[in-house]
Amino acid sequence: MAESNLGAQYFLVAAGGTGMRCLQSFINLSATGLFKDLKTVHILLMDTDEENKDKRNAENLLKSYEQVFKNAEGETFFNCKLKLYRFVPDYSKDSRRNFIIISQLERGDSDTNHKLANIFFEEGVQQFDLSHGYRAQTHLGSYLMYHAFVEEIRKSVQDNVYQANSELYKFIQAVSNANNTEARIFAFGSSFGGTGASSIPVIPRAISDCTKIVTGGNISGDKIYYGGVVLSSYFKFKPPSDSEKKKEKVIANSQFFTHNSASALNYYVNDFTISKTYKKLYLLGWPSKYNVDLDAYKEDELGKKKETEVKTITGGKSQENPGHVLELFSATAAFHFFSGIFTSKSELERISSTQFNYKSMGIDESGNLILDPEDVISNPGDIDKEVPMHEDFRKNLIAFYSFGKMVHAEYKGNMMGLLDDLRLYNSNYDVKPEILDSFTYFLNYFSLIPKGDEGNASYYPGWLTQLFITFKPNGDKDFLSIPKNFFDKKNAETWTLAYPELQRKNARNIFIERFKKINKNSSGDFKKFVEDIRSTLYSFKIDSKLATQED
Repeated sequence: MAESNLGAQYFLVAAGGTGMRCLQSFINLSATGLFKDLKTVHILLMDTDEENKDKRNAENLLKSYEQVFKNAEGETFFNCKLKLYRFVPDYSKDSRRNFIIISQLERGDSDTNHKLANIFFEEGVQQFDLSHGYRAQTHLGSYLMYHAFVEEIRKSVQDNVYQANSELYKFIQAVSNANNTEARIFAFGSSFGGTGASSIPVIPRAISDCTKIVTGGNISGDKIYYGGVVLSSYFKFKPPSDSEKKKEKVIANSQFFTHNSASALNYYVNDFTISKTYKKLYLLGWPSKYNVDLDAYKEDELGKKKETEVKTITGGKSQENPGHVLELFSATAAFHFFSGIFTSKSELERISSTQFNYKSMGIDESGNLILDPEDVISNPGDIDKEVPMHEDFRKNLIAFYSFGKMVHAEYKGNMMGLLDDLRLYNSNYDVKPEILDSFTYFLNYFSLIPKGDEGNASYYPGWLTQLFITFKPNGDKDFLSIPKNFFDKKNAETWTLAYPELQRKNARNIFIERFKKINKNSSGDFKKFVEDIRSTLYSFKIDSKLATQED
């Protein structure tokens, strides 16, 4: 029988653009109810690029989640509390613009200082603008991120006013308190990029050293366990022009991402500091021939042809990449590390050197990628569970996505229309507009996001639809179609990832009729509303024959 993990507390660190998108997958899976056993997860959102659109999307999604959770806690959907903390080292000021200024190389014997710095960093690396992140310069990024952590906590300890406003201090304090029982800390980041790739190697050391500063050294850290995920390269974009290289000093080039990944993996496997700090690292691979072309995606799906033709995106408001299956794997890797069903405390105590867990995609005889629910979250074989966990995952994902699609198709994404229809059948729910707005935003982001004003019928893909697109980068350009091998269960009859009845032209009437049948004349607050939606959705069956029937 699996251990219950009673008393354990969970901490998630999302670093850089890739980390932010992994976090979005974690939030979305939390919304579907997959992580209910965790109760509460403390999330540190960490980036060097304040304006990064991937970061902003993650923040907005989490804010909506928190609003819904407060008013629907305990139900099958939105049943894990997610508590957000932010830490963004500020490189926007002239006094912190680049490495030379931060390290004060011009002070004292500047000639000697520069010669010493040149041993470790090329001149371009020392000079580039840090406000858009570390630009795949992980050797510089790790150094700066560690010291940014320590500097923030030291300032917080010395100044009570500063401390009250430091979210990193509150996060470190929560970790320190959890050491009395058990703290599990999991890090999201890539192996090929800037901030995330720079942060993963130093996170255990930075957090451990900061807990010592907060507690005055009165902490052993023997009950703090670290895990993390390392993603290989899985997307590409056009190389920077010569003029961009000259202007930016250092700029990311996806042509080197595969090399960066290989070098990083060699480091993780062989470095002593890694093997003695991380208990588990999850290594996720992706076939390079299927790397997603970000320029093509943004042109085809987001209408950003002119922007991508002009320049290579280094960060800021324009850095918004699509969700990817590897990020979905990352979210469930975090759960695998957190859950006592998969990873017991006694197992963590026995691990003396980092345990590596590997995952890559399957490919069928025709060269197509294969994805099955068991690939995402395996069945742990726990005797206490009546339904395998991957079946819970599939069931909840279908229900949530189907409902989102119906709300888009029948109500133009406006949940108030559904409430109005239910009132006609004597089902009255007292829901505050701001709560309904948060729930609507979340559904929109999960499935299809409106583009333009309300009168514009076009959409650009939401999170789950982005997974469809990036799963078939060389396949069907129609993002509304489902890839054949996306959760095709053991070559059996392919299911459509949405209840066929709710894809028909009269889906509105079908849903309302079923709602009335299941819930009678139910009324209540928002929590009751969500519960009744869930019970209605769970009454639908996956039956491909219904998809071909005429209305």
